[in-house]
Amino acid sequence: MPRQGTELFVGKAGKLRQLIVMCALLFSLWSCIAVFHALAFFLDAQPNTLTQSKASILLQYWLIITPLSLGNCLLAVAIWYKPEQILKPRYMIMSALLMVVFGLPLLNANKVMITLLFADKPLSLFLPEIKKFSAFYLWIDMFLILFSYFLQIGFAAWQRTVARELELISTQNESLELRLQLLQGQLKPHFLFNALNSISALVRGADRQLAATALRQLNALLRYVLDSSKHEWLSVADELQFVRDYLNMQLLRFGDRMQIVWHIEDRDWQAVPCPPLLMQPSVENAIHHGVETHHEQCRIEIQLSMVDGKTIFRIHNAVFAPSRASGGHGLGIASTRERLQILYQGRASLVTTQTASEFIAEISIPQKTLGNS
Repeated sequence: MPRQGTELFVGKAGKLRQLIVMCALLFSLWSCIAVFHALAFFLDAQPNTLTQSKASILLQYWLIITPLSLGNCLLAVAIWYKPEQILKPRYMIMSALLMVVFGLPLLNANKVMITLLFADKPLSLFLPEIKKFSAFYLWIDMFLILFSYFLQIGFAAWQRTVARELELISTQNESLELRLQLLQGQLKPHFLFNALNSISALVRGADRQLAATALRQLNALLRYVLDSSKHEWLSVADELQFVRDYLNMQLLRFGDRMQIVWHIEDRDWQAVPCPPLLMQPSVENAIHHGVETHHEQCRIEIQLSMVDGKTIFRIHNAVFAPSRASGGHGLGIASTRERLQILYQGRASLVTTQTASEFIAEISIPQKTLGNS
């Protein structure tokens, strides 16, 4: 069976199960009401005046309210079959009137017949007994009919509201997941473009040996990038090693002009999860705007620590007046910031600060354990 057909079948089967459960609950509700009626009768009646057994009286009350439970089950079937139509105000008013017009005579006729049968009286007394009904009991019966009707309609409307909210949440989650995949997909060609640009610079510099080394390092980096697409979460240790390997490749190009200083807190970063390719765009931004655009020596400081239950990744780079135009579009920083918003719903952040001599990018994400991520 095709997947779409299977999902449709499973959806119908699930709704049918809901209908069966609803009908069972309705029968149980009216059975409880019958029990309460019988208990009230037992408490009001004198023991020496009871001409029937308690079980017989209980059965009598249960049979009397059977039309109400059957009417509610028919309404449940109608809601199951055409929920949107039944729950429209116009159809709700019409169906409520039909319940009263047909349900009230049926309920009272059933009550008289059951009473006559259990009292061993002839059915010829049916019409005289019907005429004895007082307006008060008619109002009580109408109230029971309308109460059961609007209780069920209210529950059905609540179910529809919940289903719509769940559908909306599911649609929003699917949209966010697609957006997240798009953002992560944008980072891969962006990373590849900048990495190839660095290797191109080595080739233009006629340093073929360094270019060959950089290509081998790029091969390992690309394997990590491709592997990261198979996982929703990786460890901070994996991401940190990827950043180290990326910086080692860049050092082949810039040499002593780029100085890297590490401040890594001593802890088990392998057990701390983070999204793939989270740190590298900020490092790439530091190189592109702090090293590439001038010929000065640039110091880049990278800090990784745990503060107040959050993983903090901070990178500092010096800022100089550029000697040539910078072609960056800020894609890495913007994409990272949007990914954090989607993944952590405001509990993570990427904050950038720039002064006359320094640029700082700080990523803060909540701490988790890798097994619960």
